Amino acid sequence: MISQAVGRVTVVTDADGEERTVYWREYPGVAGVDPQQVLQGPAPEEGQAAGQDMIAEVRAALTTELGLEWAPPTDGRDDFDPFVHRIQNYFGGESLLTAVNSLPSQSTSVPRDWADKLRALEIVGTVIARYGYSAPVIHTFDQWTDEQRMSDLGGLTPETQVIVSGMAEGPAGQWLSFTFVDLSQDTAGHFDERLALPSGSGRQVDTFSLSYGANGLLRDADRDEFTERLEPFAGLTPPAPLET
Repeated sequence: MISQAVGRVTVVTDADGEERTVYWREYPGVAGVDPQQVLQGPAPEEGQAAGQDMIAEVRAALTTELGLEWAPPTDGRDDFDPFVHRIQNYFGGESLLTAVNSLPSQSTSVPRDWADKLRALEIVGTVIARYGYSAPVIHTFDQWTDEQRMSDLGGLTPETQVIVSGMAEGPAGQWLSFTFVDLSQDTAGHFDERLALPSGSGRQVDTFSLSYGANGLLRDADRDEFTERLEPFAGLTPPAPLET
């Protein structure tokens, strides 16, 4: 059953034969994130700190192996807040979880050869595996048309694209995203103007960027309420999330 007002609904039969309606809009977690991993995972601030430590370790390895250097944090945004509290649960309601979206860490140059890009991802994968993350996966955008690929990415395959992006998945809905921007692949000259940056922005164009985030971590202050609100959903298979 679907209603934008009611959200997802499941009708279950209890052990005594009585039916009850479970409203997933009351679910304290978010679709696609295991609540047990959430309970075992870090608080948002702890996750953010560990994520930055992980990226620092990745950067050091890339500097040692490939000679990449790293720009200061972008835009001088000292007041940037990476936390968004009580995000939607994608079932029609509000969760108790906090999303984390960190500013990217950017190199001052980018590996040009495809083999060097793959080597960079291999180095990334070696480091983040120690933090419980999966290997980095390149986004292939299989549903896109050739026209979309050329317009938005600058090539038909990752080897020929100006922009190559992807992600690695971590525990409790955490992730590491990466993006190569390589203007040497811009043979038509479309991206040079499109990606031009204002003077003094501090951001990089030809760059390999890394960013930590999380789809939903639990604050310590919300832990008891999360556990209590989770009880009606014990043993149930979550429905498909609502389209956003």
